[in-house]
Amino acid sequence: MDPRAIALKGLALVALIAYVAAFPQPQSKVNFHPSTNMCGNDERVILEGTPWLVANSMYGAAQMVGSSCTYFDRVESSTPQVFWRSTTAIQNVKETDNVCKGYANVGLISNLENTISSIGSVPATYEWTRTSSSPFKGNICFDFILGNVKGDSTSTSAHELMLWLQWEGGQLPIGWDNGPKATIDNLFGTSWKLYEDKNTGNGMTVHSLLPDTQFSGSFAGDLKEWFQALVELERYSEEAYVNIGNAGSEIFYGDSVLQASLGLQINLS
Repeated sequence: MDPRAIALKGLALVALIAYVAAFPQPQSKVNFHPSTNMCGNDERVILEGTPWLVANSMYGAAQMVGSSCTYFDRVESSTPQVFWRSTTAIQNVKETDNVCKGYANVGLISNLENTISSIGSVPATYEWTRTSSSPFKGNICFDFILGNVKGDSTSTSAHELMLWLQWEGGQLPIGWDNGPKATIDNLFGTSWKLYEDKNTGNGMTVHSLLPDTQFSGSFAGDLKEWFQALVELERYSEEAYVNIGNAGSEIFYGDSVLQASLGLQINLS
């Protein structure tokens, strides 16, 4: 993976962590407004009364020719689910085609900074469709940060976990060149390959799981099973803290419209 992309992602994680630490920010709260449009390079809104924020985290905007926007549409409290969209109009420039321009995402703001052992379940549903009018490079994923210390989401001893559901355009995970470090069978109905390496931007180890068969627009599962699978591989212990959690789409280039709904929460034991 291009070192520029790794470094930019490291900076984005620092920005997200600082934002969550500063929560709440009343001027950013949304109480089920019909729609909120975010086209700023680090624009986000807190969805009051829910466990989520929605963010247009375009940390690579300086190397982006074009634009990317994220839209909060609505929340269905009975499910509960958040409905959101991402639109991209980003030129494929050869010099930066391997630089991730950013991450349209829904982030958790409730029940974080608890240990895996104290978490009962992390139920997740994710449904999406993408319509593209030009070649698109990017993915659909879950992204969590775990640490041995409560609240630690920046040190070199923290762990970034990525669960890739679908990807296109030739995007590759950090550690791809080293080959898979392990295979995990029978997780969420398929087998997975684990890729690992350091993020050269922040020194954090990234553990990326890629399914042998990509998901096609729909995922449902208890993400605690994902955390436990890496405990069994001795990447960390059950006393590791779940400090950051989100789901979204990494974006490199292309003209596309992503429509998505997400149900994601942490239930304590």
